[in-house]
Parts: sequence; structure tokens; C-alpha cells
Amino acid sequence: NCLVKRSVLGPNCTICDECQVVDSHFWGNVTVEKGAKINGAVICEDAVIKSGAVIESGCVIGRGCVVGEGVVLKEFTRITLAEEADDDDDYSGFGDSEDEDSSSSEDEDDDDSDSSDEDEDDSVDDKDSSDGDKFNIAVDTKGLAPSCSNISDKLVTDHEIVGNDGLGRVWIPSPPEDYDSDDDEDEESGKEKAIELMKSGSIGYDMTLIYRKWQKIQVEDDDLFSEEGMDSDDEDDLMDMDDDGLFNNGVGNSSMLASSHLDDDGMHVVGRQKGVDVVRELRDICLEHETSSPVENLRIELNSFKFSQNATYGDCCKGAIMAVMDKIFEQSENTSSGKLVTSLRKMLEYWGPLFKSICMGSEEEKAIIHALETMALGGGKAATVLGTEPAFRFVLQTLHDREIVNEDAIFDWAKERKEEGNDSPRGQLFYQKPTQDFLEWLEEDSSEDDSDGDDDGSDEDSE
Repeated sequence: NCLVKRSVLGPNCTICDECQVVDSHFWGNVTVEKGAKINGAVICEDAVIKSGAVIESGCVIGRGCVVGEGVVLKEFTRITLAEEADDDDDYSGFGDSEDEDSSSSEDEDDDDSDSSDEDEDDSVDDKDSSDGDKFNIAVDTKGLAPSCSNISDKLVTDHEIVGNDGLGRVWIPSPPEDYDSDDDEDEESGKEKAIELMKSGSIGYDMTLIYRKWQKIQVEDDDLFSEEGMDSDDEDDLMDMDDDGLFNNGVGNSSMLASSHLDDDGMHVVGRQKGVDVVRELRDICLEHETSSPVENLRIELNSFKFSQNATYGDCCKGAIMAVMDKIFEQSENTSSGKLVTSLRKMLEYWGPLFKSICMGSEEEKAIIHALETMALGGGKAATVLGTEPAFRFVLQTLHDREIVNEDAIFDWAKERKEEGNDSPRGQLFYQKPTQDFLEWLEEDSSEDDSDGDDDGSDEDSE
């Protein structure tokens, strides 16, 4: 009962029941315990993700680290066992070979003298490790990779981050070398730049954020911000700009934070910009399309947007059917069920070829029905009309008659709703009598077709 998608797993990895691993890279000997969820992360060798833990996009779990049970790591968190570098130590770990050669001889001379003191130091370390007030914990390094064998037996662990049963500390990148350490404001800015640079190289980072910041800088430097060059239209534009430097065009932040960037498993869709409602965007593209131009042009435009946001043909079908219904409701103030069907048939003379080109199978056809449900259970005129018997049945039957939605998709949809029951709004819509009558007729018609096919087959055998 695991979900593993678009991920690379190294040798000897163990993934237990009910786990989700999506868009992630595992090194060797990684252990993921029951119910853990990992999305867009890098898990290094010998790391352990305990049961129920959630690793969000952009995280990197270092070699030998342990994420405790039920812990939720925020996006772009780095966990490591490496000791924190001393600020006063100029050695970066990547010195010149000449320096290393000159120092190696000195180190060898000191090895003999230091070896006699190691036993005494070990006993002192064992005594210090019993102090319960510290976050330092003893670690058995035998299970670590060979390159980690030189790690100290005492490591600092951020238990508030990785849990009481976790192991490892949070790694934060150092500020750039050009920041002024005496200036607190400059230091804080340097840290923010370092963190942003770290995020930009991580899985799941939204590169449009860089473009937004660039756009905001360009606007701030533009002459429209000067007192002489700013007119009333410019002031209106500034009022429409949000904190990220985007023009919201009257759309509230709540709608911009829609969860359409998540798939059915609640995982981030790779390549899809966070906060973009793809169905709404596809719907707007269809609404803005002029029917005087070939419908093939619209198909190309929808397909381009689909690829840019890693959307699906089901999303395209939802946006298109919603746009068609919107156009129908805009053209008539009083839309009865009969007028609705007449208008829909007329619309499908133009839009029908589009649906047939983007409906690849039952999933896309079911997406059309789901979109109609959303409109019927939403608000406004669409909900008033579609939610009233027998409008929903008439629309569904018209789409079936025009071979846009076949009976297999309708039966699959009906099966889902029967399992859901009639307590929910969707269940109440499904159990409307006209809709049930149509489904009953459709089942009878389908069974008759099957029996006719069987009869034809038996006649041929007898001949």
C-alpha cells in the first residue's frame, strides 16, 4: 500500500507500508517507516525517516540523520550530522594541496604525542555525555558510511526540529563574504540572500519567484515612481500590486493561493506554479476565445498552457465545459431546462470537436461531469439552473447523445457517487429522480446492446 512516483531509489532502501514517496532521490540504505510522506526531497545514505513523518519539498536529509516519528519538516529544511564550523576558523575544508601537504607532516608528528591522551579524553567524554540538560547525544557510528566514521561520538541535535527520537541539526548557509558583520541590518540581509540561494537550487523551488523579484525591482526603478512621471493610472496600478510585486487585477490573495498545484494525493505537482488555479485559467482562455476563429486555434492554446503548468487533459475538459456553460448563461437571463438543452446543442456544434480532441478516455469524460457538479453545487445562476431538476440530467444526456461523454464514464461516476451516499450535496444531486431515471435507462440500453452482440455471435457460430 505504498505510493512511489517519479523517484530514484538507491540500493538496499526499505520503504514500509502506507508510505508516499514522490519526486525524491534516495541514496543507499535509506529506511522509511510506516505512514511517512516524502515529497521532492533528497535523502542521503543511512538516513531514517520514522513512522508518520512528513518531509516537504526541497528538504535534504544528511547521511545518517534520523527524522523522528510524526515530525513535519518544513520546505527546504537541511538536516546534517556535520559539526558546525567555527566562525573564527578560516579553514573551509577545501584548502590548497600545498597547504595540506605542509600541514600533513606536522599532523603526523603530533599523532604520536596525542595518542597517549586519547584514552583519558574518552573517559572524560563518557562522563560528560550523561548531562541531560544538553542536546548532545551519544551516537553509534558503526552503522554509518565509511566516510562518516570520523564523525565525533557526540553530535548536537535539534530535537525541536527532528523530534525527541531524531538525530541531526539544522544546517543554515553562511552569509556571503561581502556582507558587513558589524552592520546588523546588512548581516540579516546577507543571511536571507544565502537562504534564498540555497532554496533556488532545491527540488520544488518556484523559479517564477525570481522573476517576480526582478519585475518588482524594475518597477521600482521606473520613472512612474517619480513624482513628475506618475499619473492617476499609475497610482491605480500601484494599488493593484501585491507584496510580491504582482498585479492582482482584482483577484484576492485567497484565490491566488488555490490548491490546484496539488495532485489527488496532496503532493505538489512538479512544474506547476504554486498558487495558480489551472482550471480557472483554462476556463478564462476559453471564455476569451472568439468563435469566429477555428476551434483548432483554441486547442493549441489550451495545449500550450497545459504543458506550461504540467496540467492534464482533464483540467482542459473542466475549463472548457465551464466556459461553455458560462456562455450559455450569459446569453439568456431566464434559462429553463428546455432552453438550456437547446443552447447546449447549438454550442456543441462549434465546441464538440474540441472536446473530442482533448477527451483521451473515461478520466477526461468524468472530469466534464465533475465540472458540471461543481457548477451545480456552487453559487450564482449556474447553481440555480443546474441544481434544479431535471437540468442536470438533460445536460448529461445531451453530452452522451453527442458522444462527448460515453456510458462507461457515466457508470464510473455513478459508482463513485453510490459509494458516497446521499448525505452530501453531491449525493443529493446524484440521487435526483430524473438523473436516476436516465441512469436506469442507460443501463438497460447497454445490457440490450450486450445481449444483441451475444445473439449475433451465436448465429455466426451456428452457421
